[in-house]
Amino acid sequence: MAVAGVELSRIAWPGRLGVPARRGAQLLAASGFALAQPLFDLLGKNAEFFAVRGSTPGDIVLFALVVTFGPALVLLAVELVVAAVSAPAASVLHLVFIGFLGAVFGVQALKRTDLTGTTALIAGAVLIGAALAIAAWRVPAVRSFLTVLAAAPILFLALFLLNSPVSKLVVSSGDAEAAAIRIRATTPVVFLLFDEFPVIDLQRRDGTIDAERFPNFARLAAGSTWFRNTTTLSASTTVAVPAILSGQKPKKGALPTFHDHPNNLFTLLGPRYRMVVKESQTRLCPQRLCKRADGDTGSRLSSLYSDVREVYLHVIAPPALEDELPVIDESWGNFGAATPETLGETDAGAPPKVDLRTFYLSRVRDFNGFVRALRRPGNGPPSLYFLHVLLPHTPWLYFPDGRVRGVATPNAPGRNGELWLNSQLAEQAWQRHLLQLGYTDRLLGRFLRRLHSTGLWDKGLIVVTADHGVSFRGGDLRRRPTRKNLAELAFTPLFIKLPSEDKGRVVDDHVQTVDILPTIAGVLGVKVPWKTDGRSVLTGPTRPSRVQVFDVAAPYARALALRRSSLARQLSLFGTGTWGPQLAGTGAYRGLVGSSVATLHVAGASSASAAVDALGSKLLRRLPPKSGLVPSPLAGTLAGVRPGAGVAFALNGRIAAVSVAYRNPGGGPVRFSLLAGESAFRTGRNVARVYVVSGSPSRPTLEPVSTVLR
Repeated sequence: MAVAGVELSRIAWPGRLGVPARRGAQLLAASGFALAQPLFDLLGKNAEFFAVRGSTPGDIVLFALVVTFGPALVLLAVELVVAAVSAPAASVLHLVFIGFLGAVFGVQALKRTDLTGTTALIAGAVLIGAALAIAAWRVPAVRSFLTVLAAAPILFLALFLLNSPVSKLVVSSGDAEAAAIRIRATTPVVFLLFDEFPVIDLQRRDGTIDAERFPNFARLAAGSTWFRNTTTLSASTTVAVPAILSGQKPKKGALPTFHDHPNNLFTLLGPRYRMVVKESQTRLCPQRLCKRADGDTGSRLSSLYSDVREVYLHVIAPPALEDELPVIDESWGNFGAATPETLGETDAGAPPKVDLRTFYLSRVRDFNGFVRALRRPGNGPPSLYFLHVLLPHTPWLYFPDGRVRGVATPNAPGRNGELWLNSQLAEQAWQRHLLQLGYTDRLLGRFLRRLHSTGLWDKGLIVVTADHGVSFRGGDLRRRPTRKNLAELAFTPLFIKLPSEDKGRVVDDHVQTVDILPTIAGVLGVKVPWKTDGRSVLTGPTRPSRVQVFDVAAPYARALALRRSSLARQLSLFGTGTWGPQLAGTGAYRGLVGSSVATLHVAGASSASAAVDALGSKLLRRLPPKSGLVPSPLAGTLAGVRPGAGVAFALNGRIAAVSVAYRNPGGGPVRFSLLAGESAFRTGRNVARVYVVSGSPSRPTLEPVSTVLR
């Protein structure tokens, strides 16, 4: 009998293990298609996500293993705990898990069909999940098929690690080596690289710098050489910056790392120079030259998983809900730092507090740290100071005086991916961009004062430029080049201050950003030990005859004509000189900004209503004296107003902003976003009223809308 008991035990154990094994395989298959495959597909095509944050091969492999096996193992563990209490309950729970994962897969599949309605997407996903769960319950063939599909996630894992651009970061092809050269240069170099900055932003109609709006850029130009017709080769930061720092045209498939660009400004000067380097979206300076505080494995993985969570939420969220999520297409990491929750609130009567991480405020911290690091040249080795700062890059959250926009989300409305859907909202984003450039000019003044006080202005080689431009055209793309936006993306500012140069000049030769490194080398008397595609801008006027950004090109003369047209459009919309009402209105009724409501034709009240968002409402009820937070754009929802209608926002009896009612691409309520200037607000309570505007622009009619502060 004892022997028989042993034999029965041997037979029973495989049977007991078989059920969890089959269920685990099914969960692995379902989670593989719902989670691992979409993440591996998206991130595998964007290896910069890992490269820029400095992820090690071990980090990437561990991440991939967790994404592949982690969800299934966690769900299976829950099932086993429940099974220890009730086997039938565990069976039901298993079907619930399968249905949930099926619904997550379903919402992604439906989004790919261009279904955008939130209700339709959720309902369709629930139906898909329920159908999968019922089929797994009732149809043995479906259960068998799910079990066999457990091999698919392992295939996804292998393709991600071994057959995607990420494989370059996982499978080492040997250590990169920079070309070696001995240099004897003693001139300090200061290199300030801005981001997303078309040169026309600075210009008046005659091509000179608008010194009233941008006094510090005008001051910089007055003491340096302004290469007014400089063009970039790419509108992607991770492509454009390596081209600037290597002097070589973009390489297809190359990542913004030292491994793929071993020959660059840092490795050229590193053996001789003291390196003070802050890269934001690249990793071109090797660790041996530029010591980085990358953190331990735990902190790196924590940051990685935090950002992956935000990416995945964008993958599965209906389009209308995506607008409420942190921006993930403006940088390669720290997406969660842009969540409105980090603003925090104190008691009901106090204004919200701004956390330093909120809305990429670390940009200013990095800039200030860079300025403080500038030192008077001494007897030791010369220094290379380099900063790439994401300004005036989106999110556009600064007023020219440094105050911050108190908004519920940093996302500027009116865009779906790269496409501007609404002309007036594109213009409003442009206004925010220009106003943030006003603050960038303020920071530049801090930089220039430090250069003068340390003597670097006289003794150093100073380079100030930007990686690429940006475009604001309804129906066109923001940063992907087209025939219409080419000039706005291509032409960027470039100022070079030579040692002992004391008088500014303007050079109108066509210069490319790949010329910057050869120019620096030429000034320092250094022979670049690798082949560059650029040449020193100081060697003569022979320049490229075409302007090209990625795969869109035009003859230089045609590109200049496009640039003149873009500048004329900018000036017609926003003028020059002081920041005024032209930066607070869009559309045919923009001229209303600044008008007293009492002087306008106001019709009877309508049945429509407007609700200002919670953050704006709080600041409108009580704006503290000298508040660093300003509730602009004023945003919220409208009821009884059609998309496309003109909308005006009055503060304290005067029209403060004008724009258009709109609906997000994913549907949802009609919304408004109105860019009131900071001077329109008064300390304490502000009386707010929304109006729908119609009629002739020369004699418009304002229809009052019931306005609710939440």
